[in-house]
Amino acid sequence: MLDDYILVTMEEPWALLKPKLKNQPRDIIFNRDMQVEHLESLEKERKKAKWLVGFGGGTSCDTAKYLSWKWNIPLIIAPSIISVDAWLCTSIAVRVDHKVRYVGDVQPSRILVDYSIVKQAPKALNRAGVSDTISITTALGDWLIARDTFHDKFDQKVFDEAKKIVEDLMKQAKNIKVVNNKGIDALVKGYVDEVRICEAWGNARPEEGGEHFLAYCLEDITHGHYLHGNLIGLNVLVVLKLQREKAVFKVEALKKFFDEIGIEYAPGKNGIEREQYKQALESVQAYVKREKLLNGLFSLDRVFDEMGDCSMRGILEFINSF
Repeated sequence: MLDDYILVTMEEPWALLKPKLKNQPRDIIFNRDMQVEHLESLEKERKKAKWLVGFGGGTSCDTAKYLSWKWNIPLIIAPSIISVDAWLCTSIAVRVDHKVRYVGDVQPSRILVDYSIVKQAPKALNRAGVSDTISITTALGDWLIARDTFHDKFDQKVFDEAKKIVEDLMKQAKNIKVVNNKGIDALVKGYVDEVRICEAWGNARPEEGGEHFLAYCLEDITHGHYLHGNLIGLNVLVVLKLQREKAVFKVEALKKFFDEIGIEYAPGKNGIEREQYKQALESVQAYVKREKLLNGLFSLDRVFDEMGDCSMRGILEFINSF
């Protein structure tokens, strides 16, 4: 039992945890803002304890990692929801001018996943967590483009391992939908395997590609806050269609999978306006180049056809049909 710790969380997960605690934290830090300036202000209010505990979703976990890194306090991570992979990644995601940046590395002393707490989170949020692993589908197509067009480094074994993660995950659609123990097992295993191969490879190449870059570009344009899993799910469908013959998975199969588990990827359900998304599609190639992101679909000189399903109009009609 921890006898001296600081808790980093949010109000909602704290309400779930508080009744279960026998020993209260020395202090509680509630945070919703990952802008680096705000994190630096938290860092300056240095607090002392034997342990730092991050409990919650991605923001709580990344805040705890940041403060553990800066204060050199041992870290325990306990996700209250399986919605993103921040609780497993050693890198720390912050925002600089509303753009994702990775700073520092922290290896938690312990990671705890309490299924009874995870099940108390909204099912839709846990289901959406599949997207941060299922993004492998489009990342692999981007990797093929990077290999064949830009002569980037490629490893067939890593490629095949990543592909199997997706195949295994898609077999668990029924369990993921109801967020039972088998469904949580599948989400957790997908995250663990995805993070393992990315960290062994040295970057997010096997898991991150145009689907994430398009999300970053949209967020950069609107400064909006979207449910990450829903936005990535939408972008996976768009990028798979645009990858054409380089797509490793069929867009129809992914759409069926998302529908089976109940991911709400439709733009209208996520506050994404048609013109905003169109602007992101028009800007993403320049964004990828400017931000020096990994080569792939949006590194090509030409992404859209003049007419047809893969034209700008065709893609906008596709997403507005959801």
